[in-house]
Formats: sequence, structure tokens, C-alpha cells
Amino acid sequence: MFQDLYDAISRLWSFTWPCADGWVTEVLGEHIQFRSSEKRARLAVAYEFSVGDDGPYTGESFWTPVFFSVARVAKARRRVHAHQKVRVRYRRDDPSVNAVDGGVRAILRRSS
Repeated sequence: MFQDLYDAISRLWSFTWPCADGWVTEVLGEHIQFRSSEKRARLAVAYEFSVGDDGPYTGESFWTPVFFSVARVAKARRRVHAHQKVRVRYRRDDPSVNAVDGGVRAILRRSS
């Protein structure tokens, strides 16, 4: 439990972590329950990367637009695809704790 909390808090400083090149392994558009009665769509992007000879490490990142989520996720889903390159930031002492550099929105900007 404390390790999960440490990992979550350390992601706040992920912009200072080293970078590695990775690639998208899967992209999914999902419907999620938001509040009690509202459903929204989100884009889930799974990725993989290696650090030197170590790896592969995996991770996932999510994007949930605030407005018109179903239409925006569907459009974004068509722009992001498997094998697309991504920049991944990883914690030096534990690369299994990682994040897409700039999040899913950065992937969408690069794919335009």
C-alpha cells in the first residue's frame, strides 16, 4: 500500500525522469462510469519500452476528454495506432514506474 502511494506521488516529478523510446502496443476506446449516472469515453494507450538491455517494461496511459468525450475519443482512436513511437519517462531506480512523456495528449499532438 505504501509502495503504491510512493509510486503515485513520484509520478508528480516524472518530468525530471530520464527518457526512453518506446512504442504503442494497443489502443482502446472505453466507456467508463463517471459519477452515478453519467458515462464517458476514454482512450487507453498501452505501451512498451526497454532501458538498455533491461526490459521490456510496460505501462498504460489514459485520456478522458471533458466535453464530447465519445466523438473525441473515436477521432483520437483513429489517429493513434500500434507500433507508433512514444517517449516514455521512467524512474531511475525502478523503470516499471513510468509515464508517457506529456501523456496521451502529447501522442495525439505528434500524430497530427
